[in-house]
Amino acid sequence: MKESSASNNAPDAPTPERRYRYRFSAPVLALLIAALVLCGVGFALTTWQLTDFIGNGDVTYAFEWLKFAILYLVCLFLAVFLAAALIRAEYVLTERELCVRFGFVCIRRQLSEIRHVHLFKGAGKLAVYFDEAGGKGMAVVIRESQYGDFIKTLIGRNERIEFSFTTAEEEEEFKRKK
Repeated sequence: MKESSASNNAPDAPTPERRYRYRFSAPVLALLIAALVLCGVGFALTTWQLTDFIGNGDVTYAFEWLKFAILYLVCLFLAVFLAAALIRAEYVLTERELCVRFGFVCIRRQLSEIRHVHLFKGAGKLAVYFDEAGGKGMAVVIRESQYGDFIKTLIGRNERIEFSFTTAEEEEEFKRKK
């Protein structure tokens, strides 16, 4: 029996995407939910004003109709944007990119641009630094229990990335020296 040549020459399977949910702090989560509620209130208030306008106003004014259309569109746009941000705020590690998704907004960085990952154990924070001048970086805001998996996945996809960490004692010492 002959073996299939396709199985012998098959390229390595692509690495699956890894997703890590963004962890909102309580005040930010409360602010986003309050903004969603305000969008609903704005929509209801606009509807109340529209019914009053239709019942008592001069419906021939085009600017009044335009005002209501703009108010509805703004409330609807903000509500959809905020809901999308709450539902789909995540970090996505693909084979070649780190994508930060916040609703419809997606910021992509090549893994080859990442120079260093640092874990601040005392502060419980994770930072990713890029090759750019000035050592620009970003904080990775995920659950602390996912830090290890995130770091392993990131380094596994680009071995050139350096990893370091500081303990709580080292961070305290650094603060005292400043």
